[in-house]
Amino acid sequence: MRLAIVLTFIAVWIVGFIIFSYLIPNEGFSLLAVLLGFALAYGVTALLERYLKTRWPSGRVVQVDKDGVKILYKSKQQHEMLSEDPVNTHFWTFKISKRARVPKGWSMLACALEYENEYLTVYTFMSPNQLSTLESADDFKKLIAKRKGKSQDDAREDLRIAGEQRRLRDAENHRWMFGAEMTPNDFITYITRLKTQFPEWIPAT
Repeated sequence: MRLAIVLTFIAVWIVGFIIFSYLIPNEGFSLLAVLLGFALAYGVTALLERYLKTRWPSGRVVQVDKDGVKILYKSKQQHEMLSEDPVNTHFWTFKISKRARVPKGWSMLACALEYENEYLTVYTFMSPNQLSTLESADDFKKLIAKRKGKSQDDAREDLRIAGEQRRLRDAENHRWMFGAEMTPNDFITYITRLKTQFPEWIPAT
């Protein structure tokens, strides 16, 4: 889908530039036509992405049953945690600071099941309003960005939380590469199901 979006953006930009160059009287190269073509391409691809997201399934499925949790891609297993495994569960969050496909100010929330350095990670993005109504919001630890030029107080704080943050960063790296994105409602349903079916996996809060 991302490839389709990029190719569409380039194609619309070129076509838009040609059309606006024809419509706008100008001798030689038209910077205005370039800018108008870019704006047209941005608008078209933004609408196209919204349309494709609802009609172009990823083929990935998260399956929870009595045997454990799996992520399947077109019926082929990608990741699995068995019910008898002593799984560690990590919850973390961070706020989107730069506008991309997710609006600035929204929050990323993730849940990773980890056993013997293997991860099964799902995540979602929530608006501030959605996050304010989430009952389990306090379960999610804030992922702290690494800072340069730390003070002594920062260093002491780092010693206190270094282990936790290291584990969260390892899980975040896996999320970035292999995580399965869900809608907010599906994510809440998934977390609720984990707490009900595998309470021994959930850390005490």
